[in-house]
Amino acid sequence: MRQSDPQRVFLRVVSPEEAHARWWAALRPRPLAAEEAPLARLRGRVLAAAIAAPVDVPGFDRSNVDGFAVVASDTYGASETAPRRLALGPEVIATGVAPTSELATGEALTIATGGVIPRGADAVVMVEDTDLDPPEAPTHVLVRRPAIPGAMIAFAGSDITRGEVVLRPGLRLGPRETGVIAALGLDRAPVHRRPRVAILSTGDEIVAPGAPRPLGRVHDCNQTMLADTCEELGAEVIRLGIVGDDLAAIEAALRDAIESERADLVLLSGGTSKGAGDLCVRALADLPGPHPGEAAIVVHGVALKPGKPLCLGATRTRRGDPEGDEAIVGVAILPGFPTSALFTFHELVAPLLRELAGAGARPRERVHARLPLALQSERGRREYALVQLVADIDPDAPPIALPLGKGSGSVTAFARADGFIAIDQQVERVDADAAVEVERIDAATEPVDLLIVGSHCTGLERIADRLHRAGIRVRLIAQGSGGGLQAAARGLCDVAPIHLCDERGVYNAPFVPEGCALVPGYGRMQGLLSRPGDRRFAPPGGAPAGGEFRLPDAVFDPAVIMVNRNRGSGTRVLIDRLLAAAAGDRRPRGYHHEARSHQGVAACVAQGRADWGVAIQSVAEGLAFAPILAERYDFVIPAARRQRPAVAAFLECLHDPELRAELASAGFLVDP
Repeated sequence: MRQSDPQRVFLRVVSPEEAHARWWAALRPRPLAAEEAPLARLRGRVLAAAIAAPVDVPGFDRSNVDGFAVVASDTYGASETAPRRLALGPEVIATGVAPTSELATGEALTIATGGVIPRGADAVVMVEDTDLDPPEAPTHVLVRRPAIPGAMIAFAGSDITRGEVVLRPGLRLGPRETGVIAALGLDRAPVHRRPRVAILSTGDEIVAPGAPRPLGRVHDCNQTMLADTCEELGAEVIRLGIVGDDLAAIEAALRDAIESERADLVLLSGGTSKGAGDLCVRALADLPGPHPGEAAIVVHGVALKPGKPLCLGATRTRRGDPEGDEAIVGVAILPGFPTSALFTFHELVAPLLRELAGAGARPRERVHARLPLALQSERGRREYALVQLVADIDPDAPPIALPLGKGSGSVTAFARADGFIAIDQQVERVDADAAVEVERIDAATEPVDLLIVGSHCTGLERIADRLHRAGIRVRLIAQGSGGGLQAAARGLCDVAPIHLCDERGVYNAPFVPEGCALVPGYGRMQGLLSRPGDRRFAPPGGAPAGGEFRLPDAVFDPAVIMVNRNRGSGTRVLIDRLLAAAAGDRRPRGYHHEARSHQGVAACVAQGRADWGVAIQSVAEGLAFAPILAERYDFVIPAARRQRPAVAAFLECLHDPELRAELASAGFLVDP
């Protein structure tokens, strides 16, 4: 039955807790049915029933060493100077062979590691504690160290006793658990059926990875991120590809996922807003509800930031013939922005998948940390702030939770974050230096070894690549020279690259904060980038001999568009100085369009989105480059972090002759 107004639920934004309760009440989720899976397919599955040992492990008394099976009392009193002499029996007990002899008092039998202890023996002496007599054709063994009963023997059932429950239901099986199952002699085990999750991306602006991307289109990353996350949670994923903004096509794909693909859960990415063009919500509204008298849309609008437009639904279907089993299928329409999609997934979809897979609730791993700067929040919505964890200068202090400051459209934010802070919907501000709890995104994620915050440079990328190859985890955050100096002053980073010049023409040294040291780096040439053949930027744009660079008049032409650098960067300071010298307070068209890196400036000019910008020479390949000035690119390091091993490795790499030769060949100005 079609709802007359599929958007009406959106007018009642609910809390995450209420959204969870409503969705679960509609779906009534429980672990999926059990099935037998072969041993080779068990890893990652969730055990559906307890496994009790059908046999003892080990199944026999076995030797832990190469040596001789003996009666322990025959060795009492043995020493280096007065060894005990035992008759050497003819049988050699090899691994995997049942012994045929019974050991008598005063005798010893040769036995290999893993060999079955013969009847009558109650200890094994290591070969290192014995001598053969005579060495050439031994008939006796001289024992130089006494053994106690049970020495060097693993008795039957000492590891696992027959009937003992070794693995319990709800356990996700990894290599250790599958090894135990194999050791019990089992070639299969009962596990819950894997949830089938169908994933569909929607939108005319989406193109598949690998396909050409026309201007205005974006490559679909959500399907890959969501599919891989579902598989990590133990689900079987059906990737349905991309459907454009066509209601009939979306309805057909949704019905196919539910009926033909027999999905337990369908995820749609994109199109969850409250606008009239929300086709995914309209397609869901057309489906029958999960129970008589109920609508398919359960919630549309959750008090989350990012992720408010999240839509949750449920529908019922009969699979196979009309008399077939009835199934309730969950549907989640996630926001199109990557960060929003992943936050809403982890908040509401991941718990459902764990329940269906039989894994139950996962305890959330939280880390106590300190927030170095204040965060503003919007009252009425639970807000998530992605953070990186940075070691405090004080080794006994909790780590620092450094906010990433990325928007919901950021593709890289989740990849670079160690975790996130959840700000309660009634809180408008979290003060600087507040104690916070950071929920780890991945418990296995290790913090980086070296955090570099400040000005971006392609030469720095080369250093980071070398350190990564040496096993040192490096993270670069391009926040400009100003941002790097602030981070260094607060002890929030290990290295802050800067290139700032004061009014006297002195680079970097005047800006070093107290408690920090300046390490010389290298030089680089800044210049004006334009497209080849664009005569508007021909000389006199270049610097005359002995004079200062002067911007060409064309930069103030209304038809000419610039691309600027981000505020706080040294290049932005240079641009503002050039503009002030040329025209006072006049601002060229495009002044507020900021690129966060030199490559970003070059790409913007090369693609025709802007006509000119300022960047370093190493990114100017294929573009016209008019030199402006040579500058210093140096590194500020907090004194308290100077002796950290990763910082020492950075400094060693920076001064490596091979690296400096590589920088020189790339066009950087390297001191001899």
